[in-house]
Amino acid sequence: MRAVLAALVVTAAVVLLLVSYDTSPPRHLNPESALRTPEPKVTPRRYPSGARTAESRLFTTPYTRIQVEATVYRGRLIDVRTTLLGGSDTHTNALNARAEPILRKEALRAGTASIDVVTGATSTSLTWIEALESAMGRAARG
Repeated sequence: MRAVLAALVVTAAVVLLLVSYDTSPPRHLNPESALRTPEPKVTPRRYPSGARTAESRLFTTPYTRIQVEATVYRGRLIDVRTTLLGGSDTHTNALNARAEPILRKEALRAGTASIDVVTGATSTSLTWIEALESAMGRAARG
């Protein structure tokens, strides 16, 4: 009888915890996220002579739209900017806001588009990487 009563109490506690769990997207976006309206830069970006910048074509999935601008110098990625990242709903926007800065940081660290996807944002990651490859290819061709 005690075991049954203990099981009921534990079950009730778990149900209360699950009901009170907050599943809403984050209220504050990453300041580096492409989902925020970019603030004008005071100083222009300076690149070495011979660096080339190009924007990818627009990539769309059923959930998001992505466009990336890449700067390449001697075949290596030296700067990347996500110029468009729009999701179809708040959940997708939250995933994009979390994944985009990670993808950008990893691409700059690697100097290439050969990076891993962000866990939990596979579709966004694959599309962002494809957009980066497109921009880098356009920049390399001039």
